[in-house]
Parts: sequence; structure tokens; C-alpha cells
Amino acid sequence: MRIKASALCLTAAAVLCLSTPLTAGAASHTVGEIQGLADGIVAYKVSSSGASGVQDWINGPLADGAGVASEWYIVGLSQSGSYDFSAYRNALETYLETATVYSATARQKYALALKAAGSSSDYITRTASDSIGQLGIMSWDYGLHLLNNGVSGSYSQDDVINGILSMQLSDGGWAVIGEYGDVDVTAMTINALAPHYPYNGAVQQAVNAGLELLSQRQLESGGFATMGAENPESSAQVITALSALGIDCQQDDRFIKEGNSPIDGMLKFRLGDGSFTHNEGGSFNDSATVQAYYSLVAYMRMTQGRSPLLILDKQPDPVTEPPATQPAQTQSAHDNTKPAAGTSTAGTAASSAVVSSSVVTAVSGTSETPAETEVSVSFMTSSYTAAESTAVPETFTTSAQTAAVAQIIEGQKKSGSYKPFAVAVAIAAAVILSLILLACGKRSWKNFLAVWLAAAIAAAVILLTDIRSPEDYYTGTVTKENAVGKVSMTIRCDTIADQQDSEYAEHIPEDGVILETTDFEFAEGDSVYTILTDAARTFGIQTDSRGGFTGMVYVAGINYLYEFQFGDLSGWIYHVNGVAPSVGCGEYIVQDGDRIEWLYTLEVGNDLVQEGTK
Repeated sequence: MRIKASALCLTAAAVLCLSTPLTAGAASHTVGEIQGLADGIVAYKVSSSGASGVQDWINGPLADGAGVASEWYIVGLSQSGSYDFSAYRNALETYLETATVYSATARQKYALALKAAGSSSDYITRTASDSIGQLGIMSWDYGLHLLNNGVSGSYSQDDVINGILSMQLSDGGWAVIGEYGDVDVTAMTINALAPHYPYNGAVQQAVNAGLELLSQRQLESGGFATMGAENPESSAQVITALSALGIDCQQDDRFIKEGNSPIDGMLKFRLGDGSFTHNEGGSFNDSATVQAYYSLVAYMRMTQGRSPLLILDKQPDPVTEPPATQPAQTQSAHDNTKPAAGTSTAGTAASSAVVSSSVVTAVSGTSETPAETEVSVSFMTSSYTAAESTAVPETFTTSAQTAAVAQIIEGQKKSGSYKPFAVAVAIAAAVILSLILLACGKRSWKNFLAVWLAAAIAAAVILLTDIRSPEDYYTGTVTKENAVGKVSMTIRCDTIADQQDSEYAEHIPEDGVILETTDFEFAEGDSVYTILTDAARTFGIQTDSRGGFTGMVYVAGINYLYEFQFGDLSGWIYHVNGVAPSVGCGEYIVQDGDRIEWLYTLEVGNDLVQEGTK
């Protein structure tokens, strides 16, 4: 049953007021200031993406990034304003038709984003039926969010609530692994339980214990730390959780330290342009920015007496769009509709071209795998087939694109540089298409603009990327010109070292060690995932990662050993200095002396030794 906003907030407020002393001890930010902070993030994203406004940002960059890095922005926007999400909705539905999403929590995130965008796709109900509880506490939490929104699944709300309560640790918190509560996971769990707080005594008791833990962990700055490092994401999760309960984090004694609230703690990481950094004094980080954004939206909704962030407002029913009648090559360059699988557009290429100037393009797989079928483009934290991300005229087929990339690789081997040839091919293709348009009488300036814009984007992608053969990619060394320190890393699969009679035995070392503890230099801003990629290139270790350009990356396989190969809870997990962080490997920024371990787990990390920290 969907929790109604007004009933939830009024009841929650009544319950909390009986037990929670409020104070005006903090220098509160006004509602207008909070709204301005949220608007500032949106303005930054709109401006930096080149969009003309919020709707154009949704239709263009967010739709192009569907399934990659757009989902939490869509959730925040859907809960803070009235927009048309049809372009994004269609793009995500198309992406999910062909994508293989291994992570249960990733599927739940997509289902929530679809729901927020007004989709009626059966992907939502299928996810609620096959993902809850499949990947530890977080899959229970996000599964409960789906059920809270009226989605039917394989478990009832009571079943999921009981499962979550059974995983509460002795200190009152929750964690992915280990015996001590984690700030982020505890806050996220409270957020999921919040709609049931007013009328479920067991939930009240558990949530109150969790709130006590969060209060104890709060720093004098008002913020929170994960792995000993203060960061805005942890504060954002606490703000979101408290807001879901109807608690004003600027007015509650428990969450005011030295006159500072969680919002003050989070704002330490705000940059001058309105975005947020992960490390104080650092540069823009999209994960920190989007979490700050939706926490501010959650706070605003609380002050307005509206439902929690993830009790989603009902979006208008999707309208079936009539099929396009014009040929693909005459579409406007500003048409932001996501293409069907196997096609390529200038729009998708544009979003890829402007992501980063430090793009690394590699050929994945082994020498036994034909390069023309395994070319992948890695934008630091994600991999896509060349057919999906290489900008070519729309009249080219996927096979033609793949063949073209293979030719480029071969040309590079012979000449040492493929870029002049590739740019020439893009220009020649534009000339040929222009002549075809003239011959067919399609002389609108828009047609020629689309063709040459596609050619320009293709040239930009070529100049900003570096396509390499396996031999060139696995160089045996990775040089850090601006190294600021060293970390060590090992990759092990001790938990399956005895599986020498399994079908995956050829990839399992007898001692379980894929990579001995090895030192790696790192540059400012390098993440755990960056170090993993460096190791893969240096020692020829196969990796398979999925995720976005902004750090939200998921490692599905290492050395051809994948999640779920040894059970429903099996897969790769990483530790830093003996503890499993609560952020993704692309978001964890390494520091000098860090000890990184990539470990294969059979029980979502519960079978691994972890150094507990209070």
C-alpha cells in the first residue's frame, strides 16, 4: 500500500514530537537558502552540460546518460518540480531492454528511476520480484522503497522490514559487512524504514537506536565521516533520512554539534559554482553533488509537509509517441530521443565526447578474442562497445562501425597513428552524405547541419580518445607524471581457491592470489578503481566493469571470475586498510599509504576478515 504523504508526515511529526526535544541551537539556513542551494546545483549541471534549461537538460544529457549516471538526478527533479520525463523514460527503457544488469541494487535503482519518471514498464515489478535480499542489506533497503511505492514483489513489506531489523547490529546501526554500524548504510536503512515508523513499534525501537548511533558519530562540524574521512555524501544521507522521519536536522538537539547541523557539515564541501567536492579543497565530484542535491530536495519536502524523497509523487501516465516518419539522417541535431539498440546518434556521441579529456580507450578481452568484436571504450570508470559510443553517421550499421574501428586499429599498427586517417574518414563520410542529400533533394539547412555536426563530434571523439590493441593497452607499466604518493593493492580469491574442479578452475590460482601485494603510484584524485585499472594494464589482468562516467562504477568480474558464479551472494568486494567502504570503488579517493584488497566473496563480504572500527 502506498504511504500517503500527508498522513505520513503528520503522524510522524506527532510521534517524534513526543520523544524528541527540539532546539534552535544552530544558526539555521532559511527555507529560501536551502531552495537556492538546490537550484544552484541544477543551474550548475544545466550550464556545464550546455543545455538551455532544465527541460533541455532532461531531454538531452540526462536522457543520453540513462542507465549510466542520470538516475538520482531524475529522482530529485521528479520530487521537486513538474517536468516532462518522457525522453529520459524512453531512453532508460530502451537501455534496459538490452543491458545485462548484474547488481540487484542497480536494478532496484533503475526501477525507482523508472517509477519516478512515470514509467509503467514491467521491469519495475520484475525487479521487485527477483532482487530483494539478493545483495545484502542495501538490496533489502531499496527493495523496501519499491514496496513502499505500491510495487508488488516476492516479499511483503512486513517480510522485508523483519529482514532489515534482523540485520541491525549491536551498536544500533547497519553495515554492508562487519560488526559495527556504518553511517551511510544506517542512514539509508532508516530512510527505507521511515514510512513505517509511526505505527510499527519494532521499527520505532530500531530506528531510535540507529538515530542514537548517528548522533554519536556526528562531528563538531555537523558533518559525518566514512573510513575516518569527513565527506558530504555521509551528511547528505543523514539529512535525507532525518527528513524522511519529519525531523528538521537544523532544529534537533541530537544533531547539533558546536552549533553546526548536518547541513553545515555538508556545505563545507560546496564549491563556488554551486557543485560539491568529495574532499574538502578538492574539485567537482558528481556523486557528492547529486547526493547533496537530493538531500536538499528531501529537506525541502519535509518543510513543506510532503512525503519523503523516495515515496514518489505520481507522474503523469506515459503517452505513446507516434512513430517518426522522417528518415533518420534528416533528424535535427537537437533530437534527444535515445536510439534503439544497435544504432548511434550524434546526441549520444556528444555526451561521450565532452566527459573528459583524459579518456582511455582499450581493446578488452584476450588475444584469442577477435578485436573487431570486443572493442570497448573506457571513459575511466565505464566500458561500452565501440558500436554504442563511437560517433558515425546514422546510416552506418553496427557491423559497419565495428569494421571501421577494426580498420582504425589495424591502421594504427602500421602507421603508428590512426587519428589523421580516422578524422579524414569522418570528413569524407560527411561529404558523401551531403552529396547524397543534394541528389535526393533534401536541401534543408537542418539536414546539412546534422551531418556536419555529427562529423564534428566524431572528430572530437577521435581526437580525445586513444584506441589501442591488447598488446599496446597492456603496456607492462603505467606512468604517473604527477604522482603524489603510493598505495598497495592485492587481488585474491582465497574463498574459492579449493574449487579446482569447477568449470572456472583455469582462472583460479591454487593459492588464491591473482595479484601479489604490489605498490602503485597515484595522482591527485585517483580512485580505487583507477588503481585497479592501472593494475589490469600493468599485469594483463582481465576486468569487467559497468557504471557511469562520474565514479559510480561496478566491478562485475576480475580475471574472468564473475559475481554469482559461486552462489547468489558471490562477487567482488574491496577493502581499504582492512575495512569495506560504503562508497563505490570509483568514488573512493585513495590516500598515501592506503592498503587496497580486492577479494572474492561468497556471502556479500560476511565471509571475509575485516578490521572492525568503532
